[in-house]
Amino acid sequence: MKITDEAKVILIKELKSNDCDCLKASLQKSCCGTSLVFSMIKSDPIDKPISVNEISVLMDDKTQARAETVTILVENKELIIQDSAKSSGCC
Repeated sequence: MKITDEAKVILIKELKSNDCDCLKASLQKSCCGTSLVFSMIKSDPIDKPISVNEISVLMDDKTQARAETVTILVENKELIIQDSAKSSGCC
């Protein structure tokens, strides 16, 4: 996963304003395969997040493997998730 510098600025601001310190990524199954779902959390001391462009991201190994093709970036002043993996074409 990549987080652009512009996205990092927005994420840091949003994490702070929501009293969170970590971005959590998880997998969600759909008709089109598996998608990533992101949420802001307050991490637990036992959590072991990774750092992506100075943003703490918590995810398991399967999610981390799926996130390899994902970039969080800013378009029209909004965060978007861009995935370079090919979709199954059902959606």
